[in-house]
Amino acid sequence: MQISSSGRKTFNSDRVITFSDGVIAVAITLLVLDLKLPEGVTDAQLPGVLSNSLHSFGVYVLSFVVIGLLWMGHHEQFSHIRRVDILLIWLNLLYLMTIGLIPFLTSLLSDHASALPTILYAGVLVTASFLSAAIWWHAKRDPELIAPDLPESVRREGLLAPLLTGCVFALSIGIAAIWGATPAQWSWMLLIPMGYVPSLLDKWGLHN
Repeated sequence: MQISSSGRKTFNSDRVITFSDGVIAVAITLLVLDLKLPEGVTDAQLPGVLSNSLHSFGVYVLSFVVIGLLWMGHHEQFSHIRRVDILLIWLNLLYLMTIGLIPFLTSLLSDHASALPTILYAGVLVTASFLSAAIWWHAKRDPELIAPDLPESVRREGLLAPLLTGCVFALSIGIAAIWGATPAQWSWMLLIPMGYVPSLLDKWGLHN
């Protein structure tokens, strides 16, 4: 622990990173618990049962990728964040809380085709994305938490990327409410082109 000239406590980020990795690892492991077959399935019934389980497997893959991407974003952030303060620790805890909900929401998506599970799933990912942006916004403006010589392009992209991700999931909530779950889930494909927006803005000089 260090105490700054203003009396504010800051801590090395190592324990936050270790704890976060553990929580995310547990969440991604819990996903597989939803993949189970009914009891008493015979060999003759197995092909049909496996075929009926393809939706559940698809939702599992989706959530595995989502949590993996959230972890990658968190890993990228904390490769630049050297120290943390109390506010950043709380923001990170709230971020991890949203990730911890994903296995439960994955089960809802797997078992129900109505719009509500998709809205809840997207809502949690909106929250996670905006919390990720809040973590970066708080850290990047404080030279005690982040390297002061970090390039401005990295600072901008670190904030813009989670905000764009949150906007895609927020849009899908409206789509689900109006047109249903399937169109909303297809709208998540917008995340692919959105991933190129920050670098394109820098390339075209449109960031200011």
